[in-house]
Amino acid sequence: MSPVRTATHPTLYRIHPVSFRDGNGDGVGDVHGMMAALPYLKALAVDGLLLPQALSPEAGAEVAGHGLALWHSEGTQRICRSAAPEQHYARSALALEVVPFSCEKLVEVLHTHRHQLGEKVWSTGEIDQPRVVSHWGQGDLRSAQAFLTLLALLPAPICLYQGEELGLPHAADLQEPQGAQTPMPWHEAPEQVTAGEIHWYQQVAIEHRALAISRQQHDHHSTLRYCQALLALRQHPVIQCGALNQISQENGVIRLLITHQDQCLEALINLQPYTQPAAPAEATKPMAWQYGAQQEGHQWVLAGFGSAIFTRNVNCESRGVTHG
Repeated sequence: MSPVRTATHPTLYRIHPVSFRDGNGDGVGDVHGMMAALPYLKALAVDGLLLPQALSPEAGAEVAGHGLALWHSEGTQRICRSAAPEQHYARSALALEVVPFSCEKLVEVLHTHRHQLGEKVWSTGEIDQPRVVSHWGQGDLRSAQAFLTLLALLPAPICLYQGEELGLPHAADLQEPQGAQTPMPWHEAPEQVTAGEIHWYQQVAIEHRALAISRQQHDHHSTLRYCQALLALRQHPVIQCGALNQISQENGVIRLLITHQDQCLEALINLQPYTQPAAPAEATKPMAWQYGAQQEGHQWVLAGFGSAIFTRNVNCESRGVTHG
């Protein structure tokens, strides 16, 4: 049995049970399907599951056996840990606070809450909200990795809505909430599906099948694998115990500076679809984990929706992060 890890700033994974995974072959998500997905969720490096209602003691024990805590919604404003009701946070859907979306508005919202970030669970989506790739990224699938970087590096509790780790876009018109409630794409092709899963597969949105878990797990450059590395990095003390010292933007490139004791982490995130120059501060130049970024001479150039993470006195290698 894996011990349930207690994080200062936990990473929660919000599940809409009926559209998450089918465990009995009737085409509707259920608890049995969710239990079968626990190894996947453990590998994703989340700390706990956020569910609309409590599980049975047996199911709860199985979740805990995979090292995952259980959280639930309490009313519309708070999120509580089931095993420790005194741990609760206000809920804040970042996507809704930044409406209409602009880099300037994003910086304004984060700056306003900079000293109280840890008092809320920050998320970018829920079952009744447009998916962030469509809402913020105008449907450009590359934008998923940029927004995941932004969310994962916040020194605060965060919540991923199911499918965000895959970069799923909205599966319907943005005004249609069902577009965020389509079944999770566990399989890309019909031949990967067992007889008991065929009813589920037939309901998966066509535009989601190419982004299926079965495909992304084997692609080292996929959004899923990128998200796993981000969430592993997120477990580092500089994020778990640090503070957001700076949040700014220039021409759509967001700059986050997080510090903890003698450690610091600086992220440059290009929220525009085209390549832009972006230079780190002198204090964080020694090391960099790059994605979608290149160094040309003394200048870093970020591809559209690319990110570069620079660190000082932070050992990222033990977290499975590759340096550029």
